[in-house]
Amino acid sequence: IDPRFFNMSPREAFQTDPMQRMALTTAYEALEMSGYVPNRTPSTRLDRIGTFYGQTSDDWREINAAQEVDTYFITGGVRAFGPGRINYYFGFSGPSLNIDTACSSSAAAMHVACTSLWAKECDTAIVGGLSCMTNSDIFSGLSRGQFLSKNNNCNTFDNDADGYCRADGCASVIVKRLDDAIADKDNILAVVLNAQTNHSADAISITHPHGPTQSVLSASILDEAGVDPHDVDYVEMHGTGT
Repeated sequence: IDPRFFNMSPREAFQTDPMQRMALTTAYEALEMSGYVPNRTPSTRLDRIGTFYGQTSDDWREINAAQEVDTYFITGGVRAFGPGRINYYFGFSGPSLNIDTACSSSAAAMHVACTSLWAKECDTAIVGGLSCMTNSDIFSGLSRGQFLSKNNNCNTFDNDADGYCRADGCASVIVKRLDDAIADKDNILAVVLNAQTNHSADAISITHPHGPTQSVLSASILDEAGVDPHDVDYVEMHGTGT
């Protein structure tokens, strides 16, 4: 990250979680690619833009807690400041939310963002997901808990599935209501017809998925979206293999 460009001192940038830095950088890139101009249209008013990011770990803060706790330990390490930093830099005063639902955090962030848009709590949403693995204790805990695959493959939907594989990543997208995107002549890459979520409370353990519960959710999403299941040609999903 270029600290001066993002109005940060080099010291603050050095003490800031890489996930915050990546979120800010990719949010800037996403807005730039979308052609965003502040206050150009009703949907781009600064008070109508919100940020929604999925993040499930505090690696940076955890590993630095045993080191020197300095001025920017809280603002640079607490996950709430990730989306907050984006809003602060750009001057957005819409919602600012960090969502943690473990492996599904970025999908849950999209769900919350869509719900906020449909409820007209905001008119433009910056949505993203973050993962930056810097704490080896997390690997140890996941390994002890039998989360991680021993053969380094997820093997989703396979009887040989024995866990999942971790990875670093960060992505940001810009989401609007379809009518606003059309009115603003935006480059529309995809349309979200529906978004829902539920919990596999009937699974054999708290970490296992539950097929019948997920089936009910999928059927509800398609029904609310008015989509016939036979019209679905491609499914992209997250599969832990746990």
